[in-house]
Amino acid sequence: MQALLLSVAVAQGVVTATGTGPLGDDGKPRHGVVGSAVREGVAMNLAPVVVQAPQKVAKARTEETAVALASEYRAKGYDLSDELARQIYAAAVRNEIDPHLAFGLVRTESEFKDYATSHVGAVGLTQLMVPTARWFKKGATVADLRDSETNLEIGFRYLGELIDRYEGDVELALTAYNRGTGTVDRVLKRGGDPDNGYAGKVLAGSRAAS
Repeated sequence: MQALLLSVAVAQGVVTATGTGPLGDDGKPRHGVVGSAVREGVAMNLAPVVVQAPQKVAKARTEETAVALASEYRAKGYDLSDELARQIYAAAVRNEIDPHLAFGLVRTESEFKDYATSHVGAVGLTQLMVPTARWFKKGATVADLRDSETNLEIGFRYLGELIDRYEGDVELALTAYNRGTGTVDRVLKRGGDPDNGYAGKVLAGSRAAS
């Protein structure tokens, strides 16, 4: 950059002192041409660096964090690949879910197994029921929910909506994720506590790699 500015200064000085720059219709040097060309060159060469570098750094940090979490969960005995960890982390960020909470949810629901199926028919990494999944993806099938990226996207979006529904109360949202909003709302309406221990299990799982 300093070399570029120095060359510009020299070029402008030569044009001004000697009049050997590009000439206008009146036969006089057009000083603005050099400045314009330089400005275009600076915009063309520097703008991509300014815009793209932070994105690349952020992506690198995301992948680095995801891989580190995968390694720590593996140390705890879970079969979690780097690729799946990246998918969980990315889906959590897209849906504005704390990544550690997201890992805790998947650990609790399926132990990171995309083939997991509950006795009531909940499917995949975040253990979604097909009717629930169809709130977010019209016509969703069991086959769709076996796809890790689809399952994570729907599961985290659902959790995000529950957190909004319960005004940021993560424990209440997790309880509703497990018990259903109807049950939780009925218990709350009569002044009871809907906690069944599920939220604590997820939150403990979210700290499993810490």
